[in-house]
Amino acid sequence: MEHRLSHKLGQRLSLTPQLTQSLKVLSMNCMELESYLEESIESNPMLDMDPDAVLSSEPANQDHALEAVELERWKEAGDNGWETMYSSFSRADRADDFSDHEQFLPEHLTLSESLHEQVNRQPMPDQERELAHILIDSLDDDGYFRIAPAEFAIEISDQIKTDAATVKHVVEDVIQQLEPAGFGARSLTECLLLQLDAEQEVDAWAIRLLLHFPDALTQSDEELASTAACSVDMIRQVRARMRRLDPFPGHGLNGDNNYYIRPEVVFRRNNGNDIEVDIPGTGWQGIRLNERWQDQEWKGRDKAFMSQAMKEAKWLLHALDQRSETLMKVAQCLARRQRAFLEYGILGLKPLTLQDVAEEVGMHESTISRVTNGKYADTPIGLIELRRFFSAGLPTRGGGMISVYRVQQRVKALIDSEPAARPISDQTIAERLQVEGIEIARRTVAKYREQMGLPSGSQRRRAAASC
Repeated sequence: MEHRLSHKLGQRLSLTPQLTQSLKVLSMNCMELESYLEESIESNPMLDMDPDAVLSSEPANQDHALEAVELERWKEAGDNGWETMYSSFSRADRADDFSDHEQFLPEHLTLSESLHEQVNRQPMPDQERELAHILIDSLDDDGYFRIAPAEFAIEISDQIKTDAATVKHVVEDVIQQLEPAGFGARSLTECLLLQLDAEQEVDAWAIRLLLHFPDALTQSDEELASTAACSVDMIRQVRARMRRLDPFPGHGLNGDNNYYIRPEVVFRRNNGNDIEVDIPGTGWQGIRLNERWQDQEWKGRDKAFMSQAMKEAKWLLHALDQRSETLMKVAQCLARRQRAFLEYGILGLKPLTLQDVAEEVGMHESTISRVTNGKYADTPIGLIELRRFFSAGLPTRGGGMISVYRVQQRVKALIDSEPAARPISDQTIAERLQVEGIEIARRTVAKYREQMGLPSGSQRRRAAASC
């Protein structure tokens, strides 16, 4: 074996301490950042907090300290945190109403316990009551029932003997009648419909728009009024009503621990009905260099230590400035690209990827991911995780794009409207969507159908034959 020295020329990326700290600060949400800054101030004598800035930021922090929301929901589906997106009342109007609910919903009851208690209070056969309890525990994190009745009856056969017709009856006549409304829905549209009262004029128009004009909901008020043959004022009332509906009533259903969050970005409408973007004030905006030690003469080990502390303090302040600037650029891009989403909710979501935003703001895709991951925005339609602004898309025949969510809803609608004795295949669904101008393959239809928990055509045919 021979040993020898050789030279090799090459290039490699090396993360400097400044860059490492910038990436770390950028990926934190505001509450994690505040904890990190408190530790930094304690360990670095060259950092200090301006008490006046801290005091001036407290009212803003209190204004934006929102109610506890469930973390995992938005990580998987939708968030989270849209608990206020479609609430039945505005935040200012709900305080008095809560006192009435507390009379029959004790404070210590979780949402799941409340649903079980409501079932226990209703008169019904013991077998149906037992099935209702099983169904409540089987709802997903959104509060939806996404399993075919026949398939569900087979799954729980070791617990209770039932059939598809009984499961369907209990879902529709028991679970979907519980409060708050919207539980047991099979789709977003059904969830919203369960929260509307057809005897109210505004609700009746909302029902009509959801059933007959779902693709037109992102049009302007004037265009939608013309399409639906009603007044512009009624369209505005309907949209205001639909914003107060809750698309995910199952938040907190599984009794997970809640945690408190604050929005990183605030989207609000101005007087001209444009979307404004604001980065709300937080305590860390008062962080500064410690004036007491800046002009101090140091010697020996103290000089080296304080010199390094000064460098780290300046790096941190620069990283905070970069974080705010980057967050503002990304938020302004999202406001432009997803304006319909901010105005009309999830039905207005357009296809948008991290790469699209990265190209528009001139940053790397990984930077956009760090900016949006785990951070939330306060919007006109409620508290939304920033990553919920992104959605994959499919091409249309006209050269445009349509969001995957809208395609999934169209697949669901076609399956719901199929003849019970003659279920349509994934290939047939793909062909119908292609006729409508959506470029989609059969395997893509199958993937979306499975994601929504819908059985295949053959499974639906067997279920229909067994009923």
